Amino acid sequence: MRSEARVPTPSADRYAKRLCKHAAHMAPRVEWTPPDGVIWFPGGGTCRIEAGPDELVLVAEAANPEELARIRAIVGGDLERLARRDGLEVTWSA
Repeated sequence: MRSEARVPTPSADRYAKRLCKHAAHMAPRVEWTPPDGVIWFPGGGTCRIEAGPDELVLVAEAANPEELARIRAIVGGDLERLARRDGLEVTWSA
């Protein structure tokens, strides 16, 4: 299963880096190679992060709907908290 969010921001690189750094404290494995990152979640599933010039692209993948919903909630909630000053909102596609 797969879900994608495109978050418009001129600071995509900064937020992608912060999100990966934050996730490194909790996830079993995180990679950040600008402009891309990947977060591996315990129990399976990933979130790929791509920092473009005007947007941050998040792609969550998991084996089942419950795990996908969990990854979306974690990544979306963390990014919104990290970017609250800029008012970023994460809206996932189905």
